[in-house]
Amino acid sequence: MNRSLSIEIGVKTDPIEYRYSYPWLFRLLAEEGVKHVQIGTFFELYALPDAFFTALREQAAAFGLSITSVFTAHRELGGFFQEEPAWETIARKNYERLIQAGALLGARSVGSNPGAVVRDRMEGKTAGINRYLRHMRELMHFAHKHGVPCLTMEPMSCLAEPPTLPEEITAMATALASYHGTHPDTAGIGYCADVSHGYVDRDGRVVHTHLALLEATLPWLVELHLKNTDGRYGATFGFTEKERERGIIALTDIRDFLFAHGDILPVENLVAYLEIGGPKLGRDYSDPLLEESLRESLRHLKEVFTCPLPTRAEHIPSVSCVPVSQGPHVEIAPSLMCADLCHAEDAVHALEHLGADWLHLDIMDARFTPNMPLGLELLRQLRSKTRLPFDAHLMVTNTDFFVREMIAIGVQQISVHAESDHHLDRTLAFIRNAGIRAGVALNPATPLETLDYLLERLDFVLIMTVNPGFAGQQIVPTGIRKIRDCYRYLHRRGVAIPIQVDGQVSFTNIPMMVAAGADCLVAGTSSLFHLGGSLPENMAEMKAAIEEGLEIRSGRPRCVNKENIPS
Repeated sequence: MNRSLSIEIGVKTDPIEYRYSYPWLFRLLAEEGVKHVQIGTFFELYALPDAFFTALREQAAAFGLSITSVFTAHRELGGFFQEEPAWETIARKNYERLIQAGALLGARSVGSNPGAVVRDRMEGKTAGINRYLRHMRELMHFAHKHGVPCLTMEPMSCLAEPPTLPEEITAMATALASYHGTHPDTAGIGYCADVSHGYVDRDGRVVHTHLALLEATLPWLVELHLKNTDGRYGATFGFTEKERERGIIALTDIRDFLFAHGDILPVENLVAYLEIGGPKLGRDYSDPLLEESLRESLRHLKEVFTCPLPTRAEHIPSVSCVPVSQGPHVEIAPSLMCADLCHAEDAVHALEHLGADWLHLDIMDARFTPNMPLGLELLRQLRSKTRLPFDAHLMVTNTDFFVREMIAIGVQQISVHAESDHHLDRTLAFIRNAGIRAGVALNPATPLETLDYLLERLDFVLIMTVNPGFAGQQIVPTGIRKIRDCYRYLHRRGVAIPIQVDGQVSFTNIPMMVAAGADCLVAGTSSLFHLGGSLPENMAEMKAAIEEGLEIRSGRPRCVNKENIPS
């Protein structure tokens, strides 16, 4: 681990475009203790006089801020990939003006995404890349002449916008870095990587996760864009609490990944810029929400990136060192298979309204378990209908297939069975590299020691207190004891991850389960969906049973850090 690497937070100015003033944003950043600004481009920028940029620099300085970077917000410099010569000429002229603006602003770097090939003429991609590289070599001289130390590129998410694939990322950076190495009168070259970019092919298959693409940029990574996304890398948004429930980008994993690979980076100080569009632009009901959204996202970023780090790379924790809550909290994960599937959307909305923490998805293949209650198409359609995070429990024989399907659907956590997966370590690593929480499920007769060589890969453990397959079964005699034993097993090893419990989570059993150490309860027909009461009544009874269990647990805080685990 590179202990000299530091990560600082900044903001790209995109969300205020045509909505708020720069002083408005500068005041907000100063109040939140953010020092770095990346100016995002707008269409008028290229025609504004020098005085505009010098005045903007002075405005930022008055708030104690530094404009450290300039980066395009649109694709206005993509003309190098167009066959019409006039596009190439305009792109070059605008890029030169952007460099001049960056110099006037005092920026350390100026950059853009390279551009896009039109989809109906993909055969021109290689020629477009070559044109771009030729102009970039010349622009590196231009930037050096104007005092801009570095030009940056951003890898994208589709084959029409290179670089996208790891080999493209390496090839384009190597070509320009080699030129810089032999021409000292040029600006350096680097990547401004976006943590929300992954590559999904035309069939919807996740080929390269966001972490895989980030890894490809590391030898040239000089700055970062932070934004959230879904499991198909189709939408982008911020890091408010609701957005984190919906998204797959775990900033703690990004942080730990960067520090674990810090020796590869060419910089010791990395600025990570929050890059979000904000709420819907140009609406009286949404524009006022921008300030709250920015502040909440920034506070989460600061919590993550100022969190104390482990002293050894191999001890990087699998969960955030930021407390989940200020006090004890047991999560409720209603099982979708127990809901009214003839009215699935309405059922999910009702659960969301009740304040459920997760939507538990029992994925079965009729082989590992003799049942098949949920289809993949149902889950695909439900994903866009709710903000509830999806908790996928895979009771299947072909784990690899279903893991990829869950990633494509956009789930937030996946548990796989130790009894069915022959390559657990590899599977767990694959899940976490996709930015999804990974867990192992243990059947009633499976010993806890199965986890001995997996703990570093885990974000949670799922204890089955019935044999999987059907709702309404009786709890196995050793169920409560196994929860308690799991709690002690993790505690003795200094591992702070939640324990999820699934199987006969009844009003009677809940207090004992919580007292034994359960952190998340999968709710089915014996509690939340019990026919003896309505959903609100059953939820209230569940919460009362949880409180009873927490009282037995003597008010101990939920396991998040080793320091919080009781003896």
